[in-house]
Amino acid sequence: MLIASQGLSRRAALTGAASIVATAATLPCQLQAREPGSAANTLGSLGAAKGLLVGASFAMHETERPYGARYRELYIREMRSLTTELELKMPTVRPSRDIIEFEPADQFFDFAGKHGLPVRGHTLVWNDNVPQWIKSLNTLDAGYHMDAHIETVLERFRGRAFAWDVVNEPIAPWDRLPGNLRAGPYLAAYGEDYIARSFRLARQFDPAAKLVLNEAFTETADDLGQAFRASFLNLVRRLKDQGAPIDAIGLQCHLKSGKPYDFPRFCAFVEQLAALDFDIHITELDVDDSAYPRNLSARDLRVAALYRDFLTAVLAIPAVKVLTFWQLADHTSWLYYGDTEKRPRAVSRPRPLPFDQHFSRKPAWFAIADSLSAMPPR
Repeated sequence: MLIASQGLSRRAALTGAASIVATAATLPCQLQAREPGSAANTLGSLGAAKGLLVGASFAMHETERPYGARYRELYIREMRSLTTELELKMPTVRPSRDIIEFEPADQFFDFAGKHGLPVRGHTLVWNDNVPQWIKSLNTLDAGYHMDAHIETVLERFRGRAFAWDVVNEPIAPWDRLPGNLRAGPYLAAYGEDYIARSFRLARQFDPAAKLVLNEAFTETADDLGQAFRASFLNLVRRLKDQGAPIDAIGLQCHLKSGKPYDFPRFCAFVEQLAALDFDIHITELDVDDSAYPRNLSARDLRVAALYRDFLTAVLAIPAVKVLTFWQLADHTSWLYYGDTEKRPRAVSRPRPLPFDQHFSRKPAWFAIADSLSAMPPR
């Protein structure tokens, strides 16, 4: 997942979300009858009642904002797990070849431990997000530092995370490489074996944790989504044949208002992964609302409709054991940060999450809550 504070945005918004219009048309009557905060339950407790672990990414830098206390309180109240955002990414931990920086990660784990919130560690190996000094190394040295990074992080936090996104986003059709693998220093160092190698090292240094292979872009009903689904499924099958110690498959699911969706087709893909005996984690759920109406009420209802349609379909699959949102409140989203950089004078901002900038529940919260209440037990 991209780093919110850097304001990066590689998931470009498109137009024309006709696939959810019918659902959105029926949603206002369901949602407008409820006052914000009228539901006593939390998303975390609703999920727990059905055997689903519900969490969100949490960023230590957000706790330093003026609203930091309310930010912390929101997570303590609503969530049952936390995913690291910047704290364990290699540019944070290894800003230079000679420096190891664990203070943000230590603070994160201390906060999570204090409040009894299990941690998903994100992410150990990602070809697309490495410090600049890694890019200057020869392939032998790059491979050595990949191995060393896994060992260094897991030796420090062994037993403190219930799951690790060991390898993030291994597929990138635009790089035009065999298997549609993502280019980068670790692929150059070890070939495709960098993936299985990373999982074996992770199992060695944190044997009790769930080890996750995390991927993006698999959910859309277009050529790109199909390319990602086919390439990723083939990769997962190869890794299973090699005996790579993968416990779960992570699917990010950054939903986009301007993209076409066929959720039965997506769920068939998820079922294929589950049939290989993997748990499924939805790891970075949010909604890019940029193609929706400028009217905030109408936009919020369309966002809620997309959450409802997606979750109603996906949560019907028993193998889906974890649901994680990428942040919880609009103004802490990577989409919000990116939009602020691109359009500093804009009046309206993205509203991709269940809570608004005042940490109040939005229609999306109620749509998600309804989906959790209706899902079959695990």
